[in-house]
Formats: sequence, C-alpha cells, structure tokens
Amino acid sequence: DEIARAEAYNIVNANEQYIVPTSGDPIRGLIQDHIVSAALLTKRDTFLTKEEYQNLVYTACVSNAAPIFQRGKSCPKVGVVKDEHAFLSLPPTILKPEPLWTGKQVITTVLHYITKGRPPFTVKKSGRVPGDYWGKSSGELEVLIQNNELICGVIDKAQFGKYGMVHIVQELYGADAAGHLLSVFSRLFTGYLQMHGFTCGVVDLLLVPQAEDDRKKKLEKSEKLGDKIHLQFLGGDRADIDVMCIEEEIEKVLRTKGEVASSRLDRLMSSALNRITSEVNNSLFPKGLLKPFPGNCLSLMTMTGAKGGLVNFTQISSLLGQQELEGKRVPRMVSGKTLPCFPPWDSRSRAGGFISDRFLTGLRPQEYYFHCMAGRDGLVDTAIKTSRSGYLQRCLIKNLECLKVYYDYTVRDSDGSVIQFNYGEDGLDVMKISCLTEFEVLATNQKLVRQRLGTNKLDELGSQHSKKEKFKEKSSVAGSYAKDLPEALEKKVQEFIGGLSKEKRQSLKLKNQNKFLNMMGLKYVSSLAQPGEAVGVIAGQSIGEPS
Repeated sequence: DEIARAEAYNIVNANEQYIVPTSGDPIRGLIQDHIVSAALLTKRDTFLTKEEYQNLVYTACVSNAAPIFQRGKSCPKVGVVKDEHAFLSLPPTILKPEPLWTGKQVITTVLHYITKGRPPFTVKKSGRVPGDYWGKSSGELEVLIQNNELICGVIDKAQFGKYGMVHIVQELYGADAAGHLLSVFSRLFTGYLQMHGFTCGVVDLLLVPQAEDDRKKKLEKSEKLGDKIHLQFLGGDRADIDVMCIEEEIEKVLRTKGEVASSRLDRLMSSALNRITSEVNNSLFPKGLLKPFPGNCLSLMTMTGAKGGLVNFTQISSLLGQQELEGKRVPRMVSGKTLPCFPPWDSRSRAGGFISDRFLTGLRPQEYYFHCMAGRDGLVDTAIKTSRSGYLQRCLIKNLECLKVYYDYTVRDSDGSVIQFNYGEDGLDVMKISCLTEFEVLATNQKLVRQRLGTNKLDELGSQHSKKEKFKEKSSVAGSYAKDLPEALEKKVQEFIGGLSKEKRQSLKLKNQNKFLNMMGLKYVSSLAQPGEAVGVIAGQSIGEPS
C-alpha cells in the first residue's frame, strides 16, 4: 500500500517530527550534558587554542561515517574530508601572546557550515539563566546571532525551546537543517565536555558562614510563627487568650467548625511559611553559595536547564519547606496529633509538616516521615491519573478518529457531515504557524523566508502585477475560505510596522509595507492545514497526552 508506506515514511522521519501538533512547540532538542557543555563552551571566558578549536569544529562538522567497503576495491585507510564537510575557519580573537579562539566562534563556525550556500540568519532570544547570575551588565542575558555569528549570550536550554536558535533554523531552513544542526551540536558538545570535564561535589552545596547564620535566624522565626498565626486564626488580637491555652481553643474551633476552619488555618499557616521559605531561598541563592556560579556545577546544571531546578537545589542546601498532601497541610488524627510524638493540637509549624531541615545536613525522623507521606501522595496520584486519563483519551480518539480536513477546508465526519466550516476557525495547521506572529524574526530574515516560500520566482513572473494581485493569484489555489490575509493578522502586521522607529524600519528593509504584507500573505497560505489531515485524532491526543 503506497499511501500507508508514504505516511509511515514521514512519521518515522524524525526530522519532520520537530514540532508538536498539540501546541506548536518544539519537541526535539538537546538535554542534560549537552546543555551544560553548551553553557561552558559559550560563556565569555572560554578560550581555545588552535588545536582545540580545530579539533572541536572537525569533531562536530565532519561526519564520522566509516568508508564503505566495496568488493574488488581496496578500502581507503584514511578518511578524506569531502567538499560537503569542508568548513571555514575563523581568525583568532586574541593574537598575542598566542592565538586564541572563543567558544562563541566555534558556534559561529558551525552555523556557517550548516547554512552553507544559503543566506545567513539573525535571531535574538533571551537566555534561561536569570540576570543576577551572569551579572546585569555582562551582556550574556540574551543570545544574539547576527548573520550566523554568535555575538553575545550563552547557549542554554532556551535556545533549544520555542523561538530558540534551533527552532528558527527549522523555520527558515527546513526540518532537515534543524536535524543536522542538532546532530552537529550533539557531537560538538560531547567533544567539549570530554575536554573540559564536569563534576558535582559537596563543595557545590555549601553556603558561606554568613549565609548559614542568616538562614538559621530566619528559620527561628518560623518556630515562633505558629502561635502568632493560631492567635490570628482565633480572632485577631484577643488579649484574653493565653499562649498556653491556644491548643484548647484551637481544639474547640476545629472540632465544632470542622473542615472549613481546618482549611482556613492551613491557608493562613501555609502562606506565612511560604513567605519565610522564599525569603530564606532568595537570600541564599546565588549570593550565599560558597562556590559561586558558574563555577558551581550544581548551580550551573539547574540554572541552565540541564537537569533539575532551583527547587531541587534549595531542598539540598536550604530547606524542604511545607509538605502538602492533596493541597493541604499534614492532616490531624482524631486525637488532634499529626504524629504520635507531637502534643495534641500542637500549634508549631513543625507539627503541621513544615520542614526547616535540608538534605545536606539530614532530616529528623518526624520530618523524614512527613516527606515520605508527601512523596507517597504524589506516586498514588500519578498512578490513579494515568488510568483515568488513558481511558478518557481512548474514548476521545474513538469518537473523533473519522474527522478530517476536506478540500474546501471544512472538517467533516466519515459520512461527509460538516463538523466545522473552517478547521480551528482559521484553517491553519498548528505545526506550521509557530512563527506566523513572530514578525520581527520574519522581517529580519525576509530573504530566507521568501526563498523558503518560493516568492522570488513569483516576483520575477509577475513583476507587472501589483503586489495584491500577485498574492491573490497564488492564494486562489487555497480554496474559498483562504483567499486573503485575515483582517486580524493584517492589523497585527500593520501595528508591528507602525510601532517601529524610522531607523529600525530601514534596518529591517520595511520601507515597502506591501511587500512585507504580500510575504505574510504567502506565509499564511502556506500554513493552512492540508486536506486529508486527521485532525480528530490530533485533537484527541492533544487533550489526552498532557493529562
């Protein structure tokens, strides 16, 4: 069956599966060690000798495919770099006392290699690492690639996400170029990490003595906070309540008013304790670490998005914070105790599941037990959710599997009855519209966009026609519902152009507004859903998969 074979060929072609049909976000990218290596390579103080620079570029760009053995012919012993693997070396950044190249130049060389024979691209994207880590005036907060040259910024997880460098390459050069870029980066970052090394040690977890003292003082507040919040819960500043009698008063209220009172008390305690937790964490990270970022391997790993997050780091070095079960604090037994070792109706934050300990110095048995309770709760929740959402997804897909887009852009059932007059109310394919509203990217890379849409030939053919006629001529193929750029999109384009300064407009070559509108029109038409697209199944999966 040729149709099934063609479909299967496209499904297993990993390069074509770069965008998720659910949301239009990229799904392919580099993770973990590669992200760490990318950050280490592209930070400002990375310098490479000629041997290192050329070795890295060679490792990345030259495919290490073994020579093919053919019967009757001698197999070459030495691999020869073919023309398609040839790359252009850049001049060194530092000439004396010895020539040195920066890590950013390696990326530039790779980008020149990937886009060989095609116009260069420009992209700007904020990094993932917060400003106070690199330093506000470091210039590393935003990655700027100008005409294939990495000018500033550090490559981290953000460059492999939505509107990142790889996503823009996919949009401008096609899926194969993005796949090739990821392969090249993979080899490059593996090679650099083998050169550089990366080890997390206990020293990465330690805090400076001043930060330790500060942490202790702030956490002492949390111990006294319990009585204060419980008094507030009982009725503000009631002078007649003695601190010793709080437990009795709390018992009366909770036993009479039940769940409502319990939830209110939990909310008051949680919000107060969360404030303290945030205060402690903000004072410790990143300034309180004994080994500062980016020398701190754990900090580098969590902040660049390689693995884990700030929560993991805070649990190791700072505190675990309030443990929650089903969105509430640890529940009390009938006796009024949360654990047998605590007094009944104990007002201390510790008895309610607030853990001021950390993994670095260890947890006390009670805290460990609370943490296990929260962990078990998460596991059970996951186990129950999977079976429910799995059945939900099956029901959805079973009922929607026959829906598809027809040649008039309607969505119809198996018997031809119309379900939707225009797929998604705009007729657009989610996988093609990632950059449809990223006007700055499209304006900056107009030459590439036009080349990809095939508008250069169109311009040659119809130079005597007006721009509007040309677009209509091209888009008339699209069917009765998609003949013109939608008003809302056209308005957005005009607002974008109107909001630019004269200099910016000149630099983006937007003097001729019609030309850009014409290009956007073609981009819109090329983003329409293909007839035959099984949109029902996609809709079912899109609801089922996230849950």
